[in-house]
Amino acid sequence: MIFANPWMFLLLALIPAVLGWRYLRDRRHGFSTTLTFANHAALRRVGRTWKSRLSWLPDLLRGAGLALLVVALARPQTEDVEVLLGKGLDIMICLDMSGSMNDIDRTDDEVAAFQVDSKEPPNRFQVAVETLKEFVKSRQGDRIGMVIFSSEAYLKFPLTLDYKTVFNQLDGLVLDTLERDPGKPGCINGCTITGERTAIGDALAKAFKRLEKSDGKGKVIVLITDGNDNASKLKPVDVARYLGEQPEGMRPRLYTFMVGSGEDTKRPAIMNGRMVKLGGLMQYVANNEPIDEAKLKEISEAAKGVFHATYDEEEFKKAFESLERSERAERKLARHKEMFMPFLLLAAGLLLLELVLRNTLFRRMP
Repeated sequence: MIFANPWMFLLLALIPAVLGWRYLRDRRHGFSTTLTFANHAALRRVGRTWKSRLSWLPDLLRGAGLALLVVALARPQTEDVEVLLGKGLDIMICLDMSGSMNDIDRTDDEVAAFQVDSKEPPNRFQVAVETLKEFVKSRQGDRIGMVIFSSEAYLKFPLTLDYKTVFNQLDGLVLDTLERDPGKPGCINGCTITGERTAIGDALAKAFKRLEKSDGKGKVIVLITDGNDNASKLKPVDVARYLGEQPEGMRPRLYTFMVGSGEDTKRPAIMNGRMVKLGGLMQYVANNEPIDEAKLKEISEAAKGVFHATYDEEEFKKAFESLERSERAERKLARHKEMFMPFLLLAAGLLLLELVLRNTLFRRMP
């Protein structure tokens, strides 16, 4: 228990003064009278009654009542401290939506295990989106925004606390399947952004611009990519170096997640501009295009960030779990509940009882 007005306890020193003043007042006004008896022996034989033995009770009730009144004035409170995690962070997510995010990193046996149940193994993009949803669920009070990129980078949604909107936006993302109509540019599956190339540097620059003037308690950029930069107007390393040169408190922390390994990787087979399916099941072809892991590490180091090489779905999810734990701004919120009323009611009860007793059972007659 704590007290909002602890200085009120100084009033306790006045209680003896109040009781002493009453005693002196009673004597001065003659409330304590002297009677003359001819035979003191007879008086002694009468003895003290229970009323005379308890004559101090009204004064005790008054002193206790006044003391409880002082406690009520000090405003006793209970304090419930709740630790709120993830408060005040601004997080910009840079999500790669290039065509290589259609790839899967699974063995033939793992693919077959999915297709036996008439299912398809999730590709890199699907894993990233589902993992991001879990990440957003774990946040409390953080603003989240997103930049998507492929051949170009653009802001998908700005920093927001509306997580429902974040989920809706993630669900609405459509990856380019790389299917094409002959002689016509662009995807045919209603993709959010065409996925021929990768512009990592431009995505980082756009994310930083959104964080540059934010007043969040912390700033974070999460880069998810499986590609080698080949379309940026701004070199990724130059942008990363610029991030790393920002003063402490202004510099966003960069977390780079490399998705996939380039080994034992498969991509949906495409023939005549269409995905090849057999019996309703996707057909895959090997796609062992190497990922420039060294370049992604260089980007992360230049920004003084953290690099995660996640070669499969499980490693990617575990790496994101570490991000959830590490990027939390902790703030304690103390909730106070006023507790003065019981003391006030008890004080009133004791003072009322004192008044009643003093004017009935313990009434003094001149």
